[in-house]
Amino acid sequence: MGFFAELAIWSALVFRALWPTRATLVQATRQFWSGRIHLEHLLWASTINIAMLYAFGMIPLMGIEKSFTISDFWRWWVVHLWVEQSFEFFAAAITAYLLMAVGLVSRQLAERSVYFELILIFLGGVLGTGHHLYWAGEPGLWVPLGSMFSFIEVLPLVLLVIEAIQHRRLIQVHGDFKYGLAYTYIIGAAFWNFVGAGVFGGGTLNAPLINYYEHGTFLTLNHAHTALFGAFGLLGIGLIYFCLRYVAADQYRFSDKLGLLAFWLYNGGLVLWIVFNFFPIGWPQLDAVYEHGLAYARSSAFYDTTLFWQWMRLPGDVVFALGALLMAWDFIVKLRPLLPRIAERLLFRSEPGMPSPSRYDAR
Repeated sequence: MGFFAELAIWSALVFRALWPTRATLVQATRQFWSGRIHLEHLLWASTINIAMLYAFGMIPLMGIEKSFTISDFWRWWVVHLWVEQSFEFFAAAITAYLLMAVGLVSRQLAERSVYFELILIFLGGVLGTGHHLYWAGEPGLWVPLGSMFSFIEVLPLVLLVIEAIQHRRLIQVHGDFKYGLAYTYIIGAAFWNFVGAGVFGGGTLNAPLINYYEHGTFLTLNHAHTALFGAFGLLGIGLIYFCLRYVAADQYRFSDKLGLLAFWLYNGGLVLWIVFNFFPIGWPQLDAVYEHGLAYARSSAFYDTTLFWQWMRLPGDVVFALGALLMAWDFIVKLRPLLPRIAERLLFRSEPGMPSPSRYDAR
């Protein structure tokens, strides 16, 4: 319940940032009701969607549901509808918004891509969840139905990013592009959204016969790690770097070196996990399910045969952790020059009678 309240507050903060004045809110409301739904409307709707969907995870609000099937049904509404519907909707909206904001795609292209993505997300995300419902006691038809629709929602975002890459190259020819670091993380997120969610999820695992056997194996871990951090983790970091670059403006020299190094360490860690942990355990585990059943493939007897590859998770962990440490240090380095300015602004706001410093007037 506390987390639901936090999500609602977050949605309210996004609302306040998109329409900060009464005039802008009135104009946005008129546009919405007249059918002119813009990217800002879709972006805020994606935050509401994330918050409201979590409410289903609280069913029943008090106590424990006696039926496992019913409780697990609502659990998957949150666990997987968040990933295949809500998170994808937000990722598409915020990616399109940022690419539009930095001048890499037009508003028309951004909005049309999100419209198209929205159709596929709600079609593929809702029905795509079905390949989990079989395991909660639902009819077997959900395995093929969910598998078919689980892959399609990653496609429009890939097309949008390809367009952004082309515009980025044109901008580089004519001048400097200030948001290169944020752009790099967003492109990385789009790549892993396609590979982790699309290829490793929809392409590799979602064929009904494979999904029936591989569910809950290390191949599922491979899909989950690459899709969740690769698609949404890198996107979140890209948003932070976008904000840091915007706030920094021209106050100091904004270096991309540490952020880029952290980016490649993150990606290196993901690749090491795939090559030395998920695949070497996942494929033999799938074979063990075929031969001996899921119970054996998830037992200590099987995992005792994969101890070497379990320890080989460590190299990827180390590389990934180094990326996190570098990124944290880079945040501190980039925030330190801004602290006096932030403190001065807070001081100014705390004394209503003070005149506005001239250098803040433009912002």
